[in-house]
Amino acid sequence: MQLGLGLVPIVPILLLPFILVFFILVFPLWGLALAVLGFMLLVIRGIDAVAKRAGVGIFNGPALAMARSFRWVLTFGGFVRQDKRD
Repeated sequence: MQLGLGLVPIVPILLLPFILVFFILVFPLWGLALAVLGFMLLVIRGIDAVAKRAGVGIFNGPALAMARSFRWVLTFGGFVRQDKRD
């Protein structure tokens, strides 16, 4: 008598904890970090634009650094490179 246990998919059962941790913890935290940095990038670029109109270039460095950090978070900490400009 054969029970048919060979048909039980074992790999999805073994990967289920990792999938749950990723989609319940990692992915929402990544999205939250992306939203916060995106908002901060928007604010700093607005301040930089106003400062450039006033003839002051002091916010140029922080705007570039914020864009670089946003890109870093967007690519999962540099894991997925979208371009080779770095």
